[in-house]
Amino acid sequence: MNIYRKPDFADSTGDAIPFYHDGKYHLFTLTPPCGTTVYPARLRTTWEHAVSDDLVHWEQLPTALYPSDDENAPDASGIWTGSVIYGEGKYHAFYTGYSLKVRFQQTICHATSDDGITWVKDPANPVITPIAELYEELDWRDPYVFYNEEEGLYWILISARHKEGPPNRRGAVILFRSKDLVKWEFYGDIYAAGHTNCPECPEMYKIGSKWYLSYSRFSEFVNTIYRVSDSPYGPWATPKFDGIGGRRFYAAKSMANDEGRRFYFGWAHDRADRSDYGEWYWGGAFCIPHEVRQNEDGELDVMLPEEYRKAISAPVPYSIVPMMGDSRIGADSVSAASPGKCTYGFFDIGNKKSAMLSCKVHIDSVNDYFGFLLKSDSDASVCAELRFESAYQRAALYSLPMAVDPFWQQSCQAIPSPTDPGPDGVRVAEKLFEFAPGDTVSVDIVIDDDMMEVFIGGKIAFTYRIYRPAEYNFGYIVQDASVTYSHITVTE
Repeated sequence: MNIYRKPDFADSTGDAIPFYHDGKYHLFTLTPPCGTTVYPARLRTTWEHAVSDDLVHWEQLPTALYPSDDENAPDASGIWTGSVIYGEGKYHAFYTGYSLKVRFQQTICHATSDDGITWVKDPANPVITPIAELYEELDWRDPYVFYNEEEGLYWILISARHKEGPPNRRGAVILFRSKDLVKWEFYGDIYAAGHTNCPECPEMYKIGSKWYLSYSRFSEFVNTIYRVSDSPYGPWATPKFDGIGGRRFYAAKSMANDEGRRFYFGWAHDRADRSDYGEWYWGGAFCIPHEVRQNEDGELDVMLPEEYRKAISAPVPYSIVPMMGDSRIGADSVSAASPGKCTYGFFDIGNKKSAMLSCKVHIDSVNDYFGFLLKSDSDASVCAELRFESAYQRAALYSLPMAVDPFWQQSCQAIPSPTDPGPDGVRVAEKLFEFAPGDTVSVDIVIDDDMMEVFIGGKIAFTYRIYRPAEYNFGYIVQDASVTYSHITVTE
């Protein structure tokens, strides 16, 4: 069951450039050459192109843009992230031209198309170059173009870095404006919060009376976040739920269809040697698109699109296997009353590597936490653990075991694990999630081989990759709490 991972263009994929037009979902994607893993070869990307009527089934179209064969061209070393818009009677692609042999290695380039399939590069490329007296020349990328109806102007947002300031606090999103998509006038910073190296893949849109600015941060948390404002010029406020996905849901950008439904497309990083201890690479595997909806507080709730729920719907038989504590098993439910102790068990689906577990969790009481075991051994020692933690009022995803003393590990003949938990730490994702006794929380968890994606309560989502094989893909755990897991289904 890897239907949601499509379209697959190569070994791995990179940033998505989603675009909706005339009832069709278009997805342009940065695609590295097959077999590449690291800079600079991996970054000589093309723009691949696929189209869909339903977000699930994709038709691959011809490659949209290739790097230039001229080593002095502004896009000789790669066609990087950008955006697509229909305006002034034709399709326009604005992209980052990457070239290692020219002064400005990152510039904004332009291509046009009459049909959205065959593209012609602008002979005037690059159309926007770094303003060297204000911004770093090596960070000038990820153009996002949209039409601001309130001003009657096209806006282009660009990821940049100021030349001065603390290294990891110079990031800025800057603005140019145009009447015709040809002549661009510099405005200045639209957002420079002083909290990141470079805010990658920015985009802006309006829902109701609110404006939203989303972007990704590689120097902190490796995720896609957003800010909200009453004006496209800001000031931009940080919401309580500021993430579109958890850590490793990266470079996500969105499109809205004719109904106003908005979907974010992101990817999760590959690791060297397909190992949980390997270096994280740029580029990886597509995630499930995340649908976002504005809630009554003006923030964005994140959820699993119904199109994917329907696509992953073939029943998978399972059995409930209690391992520790007091589990009371029903037809499609399991309850655990565990005050001051631990109860856990598994939903056994045999040797299937890919499936979706859906259920509702009714909370009777919780002093510590309850949750799910994912890709776990029978001892619940080597696993991912999704916890709903009462004291912190949060949902958090842990990758266990925690780092241990190597001498203890050797003496106990414990399963090898690195003494350094790596850049993500042990708690690889966390978000505020309020709950109380009497509440019922809906949870959908998709595991597809090494990929795991979690959607909680129609409000938040996590993404992560774990490569190691597991005895059980899905399980439950209740620590000093009393809960009931009901309406349990497993599908593929």
